[in-house]
Amino acid sequence: MKSYKALIIDDEHFAQEGLKKIIEHIFPDFFISIDLAMSVRDGVEKIKDNNPDIVFLDIHMPDEYGFKLFDYFDEISFEVIFTTAHSDYVLQAVNQWGCLGYLMKPIVIDELKTLIYRFENKRNNPLEIKNQSLLKEDLDEGLSNANLKYSFKNEHGVILISTITEVFVIKIEEIVYCKADDSYCTIYTKDKAFVVTKTLKDVESLINQSSFFRINRSYLVNINFAKRIDKRNNILELNCIPETGEKNLPVTTLGYKNLSNVVS
Repeated sequence: MKSYKALIIDDEHFAQEGLKKIIEHIFPDFFISIDLAMSVRDGVEKIKDNNPDIVFLDIHMPDEYGFKLFDYFDEISFEVIFTTAHSDYVLQAVNQWGCLGYLMKPIVIDELKTLIYRFENKRNNPLEIKNQSLLKEDLDEGLSNANLKYSFKNEHGVILISTITEVFVIKIEEIVYCKADDSYCTIYTKDKAFVVTKTLKDVESLINQSSFFRINRSYLVNINFAKRIDKRNNILELNCIPETGEKNLPVTTLGYKNLSNVVS
């Protein structure tokens, strides 16, 4: 199997590392290198130095939007997969830039696999002309799936967490707290702990309920399971001990301020 080079351009460190770990786990021998860049300009330098075969490109970045990457090159010798939490840019990505694919954050492993296989097929069959129609079908399906996930969560109060081998259905009301661990996150319910390849920010956006508070950068807590706050020791005590989890969680000054906003 031929080995390729990849570049991930994303201004969020956790998003970079998370995607890199997923790719390395699913396709351990596919890429000889996976470089990281924090901005478009940083990515341009990495592309000129390393000549990657495929670029995973975030769109919404503070300095320059991902689309600006194309302004730095007269010819594009690499494939581009856009990675973003914003579905607004799908048509522009396809119609204007003709990208290989479009991945919505948080990344779904099966969708990533589909695009990697498409990339390999295109490299092995450069004259194949079906890619654009296939891409449009996948993007239409991806938008429908995104709307379905949103409706499903709001109607049934659950989130769907996908791993490499399983999909877990977790009731949001049963989540006690979530803890960040680099580019991973552990979701604790009263009875079970789920380790997922998503950042805490990704999980927070999935849950998106007013009963959840950040008590520090690493913990997102369901206030319904809070018992008391020890202001002297900066500790939030839970009214239950989750499976393999903690009963006392550290609270920062900002976390306490967030909680204080709902205290009468």
